[in-house]
Amino acid sequence: MRKFQFDGAAAAITGAASGIGRALALELAARGCDVALADVDQAGLESVAGEITAAHSRRVTVRNVDVADPKQIQDYANSAVSDFPALNLLFNNAGSRCSVSSTSSIRRRWRG
Repeated sequence: MRKFQFDGAAAAITGAASGIGRALALELAARGCDVALADVDQAGLESVAGEITAAHSRRVTVRNVDVADPKQIQDYANSAVSDFPALNLLFNNAGSRCSVSSTSSIRRRWRG
């Protein structure tokens, strides 16, 4: 028996189409977790979802989400909670690019 099981749990995972996000999705599903997957790579999402459903009896949803867009993030959060009311895990794994010209620009952004 594995040390950590997630039977009955549900996770939202951004950046789930590849890399660490993909590995998280596959491992959590193998340990009994339903997953709400998000990424900008729709084909990658469909591939991961197919692998999960072929190997495990887990519920999987996919959503094309650009984490740089606050509205898309909010819509994803709403749909994940709607699809999995007991959603109890969040892996904010996706990244986005932000270009700034100097450290003073970074400080201004964080101070608002």
